[in-house]
Amino acid sequence: MKKIYDITIIGGGIAGMTAAIYGCRSGKDVLIIERSVFGGQIISTSEIENYPGLSSIKGYSFALDLYQQIDRMNADKANDDVLSVRTEDNIIIIEGKKDSYKCRTAIIAVGTKNRALSLPGEEKFIGKGISYCATCDGAFYKNKTVAVVGGGNTALEEALYLSLLCKEVYLIHRRDKFSGENTLQKRVFESKNIKILFNTKVIGLHGKDFLEKIEILTERKSSDPISGSSYEQSYKNVENGHSQETFAEVLEIECLFTAIGQIPQNSSFSNITDLDENGYIIADETCKTRTIGVFAAGDCRSKELRQLVTAASDGAAAASEAIKLLNTQTTKI
Repeated sequence: MKKIYDITIIGGGIAGMTAAIYGCRSGKDVLIIERSVFGGQIISTSEIENYPGLSSIKGYSFALDLYQQIDRMNADKANDDVLSVRTEDNIIIIEGKKDSYKCRTAIIAVGTKNRALSLPGEEKFIGKGISYCATCDGAFYKNKTVAVVGGGNTALEEALYLSLLCKEVYLIHRRDKFSGENTLQKRVFESKNIKILFNTKVIGLHGKDFLEKIEILTERKSSDPISGSSYEQSYKNVENGHSQETFAEVLEIECLFTAIGQIPQNSSFSNITDLDENGYIIADETCKTRTIGVFAAGDCRSKELRQLVTAASDGAAAASEAIKLLNTQTTKI
């Protein structure tokens, strides 16, 4: 007979592993399912400087410490891709590609995935000049020219990390200012080899087997071409009585690192949870969903702030509520 766990956690990121710690410490049987690598997206963060009590730590080191902690607590672990979740006679059944799992409570902590540029050829160049992780792939482009797309914390961090390895880093942002933290912005502006391109969009990817060039569209006053661009074509538009000039150019680079945000991946749980208009799971501050015994924690949950510290907080809250529910059950289901 297949084991019925007290708590099964779907997702091995910071929220999921935090939930596992709380579940194990309460003496519950805990299973944590991760489809890829434990640690989640924090692994690709070169430096964490905003977690209370830690002045600075590598993202990989933080994730590894957390993984070793749940390992010492003997949480069961499975590498599987969850396809669906349903309830049956008060038991939660989780179907994965490799196996199925039964539990009394479940915590969904699947995080988010990288948002793509949605340009022709993007999928073809992934791993061949398109990357979503500078700390993973940056070393391949030592002393080369690369570009980063985005304007938030992740993009700024990626550009700063690459600036230590690469000859030149173009930082491309579609707006006229960054949205990332001021401390990161200051470092970017002070960097000698980061070239900032505001009001710029990537509109084309070019190359045979590997990415060789990107086509960009820039709004700016000067008609001087960007250094390293192979051609320039200007367009003039008139909006509200103001002249606006846009320049199309091609940059020769070795790799384009994309950091334009995250999107949820919660479609597998729409039968047991409610999703908001953006696809995030609707859950209250205790992480409860509309299904009794099913909780949502971390970046997959609909909320205002998505940070490392809030992911850990969600994991603790979800596990605590699951434990409370289990303890109030008078009989084993």
